Amino acid sequence: MLQWINDRMKVIGWIFILPLALVFAVWGVHGIVDFTSAQERALSVNGEQVDVQRLRQVYQEQVAELHRSFPDEIPAELTTELKQSIADQFVNATLLDQMAAERRYVVSDQQVVDSIRNLQAFQVNGQFNHDSYVALLRQQGIEPAEFEAQQRQALRARQFEAGLALSSFATPRELARAVALRNEQREIAWAVVPAARFLGTTNPTEAQLQAWYEKNQDQYRTPESVTLSYVRLRLDDVKAQVTVDEAGLRAFYDSVSERYQAAEQRRARHILVQSGTDDAAAQKRAQDLYAQATRPGADFAALARANSQDAGSAQQGGDLGWAEKSFFVGPFADAVWAMQPGEIRGPVKTQFGWHVIKLEEIQAGHQKSFEEARAELEDEYRRTEAERVFGERQESLDTLAFENTGSLEPVAKALGLAIVTVPNFTRTAGGGEFTQTPAVTQAAFSADVLAGQNSPAIELAPGDVLVLRAADHKLPQPQPLDAVRAQVVGAVRAELAAEQARATATRLAEQLKGGTAWDAALKPLAPVAPSASPASPAAATAVRFQPAKFFARSDMGVPSEVLNRAFRVAQPDPAKPAIDVARLMNGDYAAFAVTNVRKGEAPAETAPLEKQALAAAAARADVFGYVAAMRDEAEINFNPAVFD
Repeated sequence: MLQWINDRMKVIGWIFILPLALVFAVWGVHGIVDFTSAQERALSVNGEQVDVQRLRQVYQEQVAELHRSFPDEIPAELTTELKQSIADQFVNATLLDQMAAERRYVVSDQQVVDSIRNLQAFQVNGQFNHDSYVALLRQQGIEPAEFEAQQRQALRARQFEAGLALSSFATPRELARAVALRNEQREIAWAVVPAARFLGTTNPTEAQLQAWYEKNQDQYRTPESVTLSYVRLRLDDVKAQVTVDEAGLRAFYDSVSERYQAAEQRRARHILVQSGTDDAAAQKRAQDLYAQATRPGADFAALARANSQDAGSAQQGGDLGWAEKSFFVGPFADAVWAMQPGEIRGPVKTQFGWHVIKLEEIQAGHQKSFEEARAELEDEYRRTEAERVFGERQESLDTLAFENTGSLEPVAKALGLAIVTVPNFTRTAGGGEFTQTPAVTQAAFSADVLAGQNSPAIELAPGDVLVLRAADHKLPQPQPLDAVRAQVVGAVRAELAAEQARATATRLAEQLKGGTAWDAALKPLAPVAPSASPASPAAATAVRFQPAKFFARSDMGVPSEVLNRAFRVAQPDPAKPAIDVARLMNGDYAAFAVTNVRKGEAPAETAPLEKQALAAAAARADVFGYVAAMRDEAEINFNPAVFD
């Protein structure tokens, strides 16, 4: 796998292959998109179809995240916004890729190799690991060649974005204004009036409860649900049933004995001189180093540390570790395998430059006997046999489910599987083993399954598939007020308490505008300082006051809603503070006053960084503007029903 990486990677790159930690958010705007193929599509950009399966997968993953904040039911307007946002991201990424292709941006094989090797997802202890690479892609259902093509497209689009960014710059006047705004400080005082202060005095009437219930009835609907039944086939279960006999194990050893042939390995050091723009000069430099390395008493490792341009091995004295011949590029491998321990050769030319090589040791290859390989062999035999049987049963599972679409009984009987039933499996929260499994939820509420058919085989992970069906489909229904009375009472009380908090904060602001000092205006409310212990009995209901103090835009010690509004108001007259009220996210209200402004300045040592940051911001704006312009001219077809 990835043989082409072998052909292009630096010699030492393959010696430290080991690792992993999955984070595929490395592609900027492409981080949420891949460009796999599918037959069913419902979003196209300039005639190019976007993979609907991937579109739905991203949506289901985001919905699963939202359920952490909305365990009962996600507000309809939020799901609508989510669908549009995901579609927009796919459209933007596709447009950038189309434009990069049109402008003939090219990504070399080496750039793709380097990009993949640098992904932390495929690293262990900071080094690329081929086995982890293949295993992680298999878990995602992606072939390596497919992923490599995606990475090439992402790099090409990134080149295009970088080209746009290079044309962006900031003038001295823009920089001065940006610094003045970014580093500006405002003197702010505020008092938070908590809604909890009034909860004990709110007694909603029946009319208020009824009005709230009728206005917000969608919040109190039962979730859409089905009774889910499924049969599940697992590779681990099949493996546990595999029996091993001596004759079969010996026959298996004979068929795979080459796997237990340990190839010859060699340990070498090298000094790399990169060709750069002057290959002849690089060759001469390598010849000089060869001459130094072959002098009596020369320390090859010290020469490598001082002169090698291979960042991966120079600090180790050029040591490449133990490796098979296939790990090295052709000319380098041929030279190493023609040498004897202690021998030094050079210069040897590869696509990476000129090498001076010293062979340290040789470890001969050998064949493991049946007895030596038995423990490892038995596990491999079980796994191989289980995979064969699992493959046959998986094919039978899919066929039987299709041929007996009205029942799971024939499927379960033929394959010896148990039918598991999950009552009240909901579209929003799932149920049973599948509380956060988008593939199962999508299949359970698909049109065919709701019509009474078995689903196709669903692969949850390699070696784990199931077929399901649904019955007793229940659409969301309004719950009577009495059934949700406690929830409605709590919501109305919170609303009434928040309204009283708003009224109190508003009166406080009006007093301040009229010239009343903070101390006098707050005295009836018995405020406490923000630093007061939150564990004190009165903390939840006490008005919390912060005297005037200068704050920057990024300060964390100010309620974000207060900070945002305080920096949006016009600069106050020293004799007339800017006073307003802000609603906090938790339902509390705050009255605040802005009394003074300090113009922002950048220290001389940070001025270059400020300029760089402003240019980067301008570049991002240019990219977004360019994408917006492309959208205006693009032919985009989008059917929101694709998410259903």
